Amino acid sequence: MFKIKVYASTIFIIFSIFVSACIAHSQQQPSQKVRSERERTTTTSKKELAKQVLSEAGIAQKYDLYLNNSVDITISPSTNNDQFRVWLVGVLAKEAGWRQIEDQYITSLEANFSEAELKELLKVAKQPLMKKLLRSEIQSYVNASQQRRKLLDKVWEDYNSGKIIPPQDIVPK
Repeated sequence: MFKIKVYASTIFIIFSIFVSACIAHSQQQPSQKVRSERERTTTTSKKELAKQVLSEAGIAQKYDLYLNNSVDITISPSTNNDQFRVWLVGVLAKEAGWRQIEDQYITSLEANFSEAELKELLKVAKQPLMKKLLRSEIQSYVNASQQRRKLLDKVWEDYNSGKIIPPQDIVPK
C-alpha cells in the first residue's frame, strides 16, 4: 500500500508540474499576443497621432498655401488674370500639394517624436490660444500675398537685368 501511495504521489506531483507548466505556457502566449497587439496599436496610434497633430496645427493648409509661392514667382503682379492664377494654384495643389507629401511628414513626426510627445503636441495644437496664433499666421501670409508677389517680381526683374549677380563659383556654365 505504501508503494501505491508513493506511486500515486509521484504521479500527482508529475501531473501538478505538467499542469503548472501548461498554465504558465498558456499565460505567456496571450501576454505575448497582447504585447504584439499593443505594439501594433501603438504604431497605428502613433501614426494617427502624427496625422492629428499635422491637421490641428494646420500644416496641410500651410503647405498648400506656401506652395502658392511658386505661382507668385511665376505670374507677374501686373498680370490681372485671377482665373489663370486660381487654376494654376489648383494644378499645383493637385500635382504637388499636401496629398502628395503627407505621408512623408507623418513618417518624419513618427521618427522624431515619441507617442507621449505627439500627445503633448496635439494637446498644445488644440489649445484656443495656439489655434488663434496658427490662424493669425496663415491670415498674415494670405494678407501679404500682393506685397510678396511684387517683391518676388522685383527680385526676378533685378536678377534678369543684371542688378543681382550670383557669385562666379555657382554660376552654371
